[in-house]
Amino acid sequence: MLFDRPGAADALEDLLDRERALLIEGRIAQLDRATRHKAQLIARLAGAADTAQLTRIRAKAERNQRLLQGAVRGIEAARQRLAHIGEPPVRLSTYSADGARRDLGQTHAADGINHRA
Repeated sequence: MLFDRPGAADALEDLLDRERALLIEGRIAQLDRATRHKAQLIARLAGAADTAQLTRIRAKAERNQRLLQGAVRGIEAARQRLAHIGEPPVRLSTYSADGARRDLGQTHAADGINHRA
């Protein structure tokens, strides 16, 4: 069924639904196998599905693409945050009313403190 033409469209729809579940559950590592399987099904699909089925397949593929882009953005944000956490602390100082510099200690730039000149 997977590799006959009529069954390929149904199998592709099922695979796109499973791919969506993987994305929502954050099981990114398992997407590689699904992607290879999807490529095989698409190759078998040529000219086999009706217009309504192709429309559903396209909508599911676009939905999964948006989910995947969101996952990539989230992973990149986490990577940047982890890199920032590893940065050395910033020395925070201020000046008193008489102009003497006063050291307030160390903080991380991500602690929500705005440094202005």
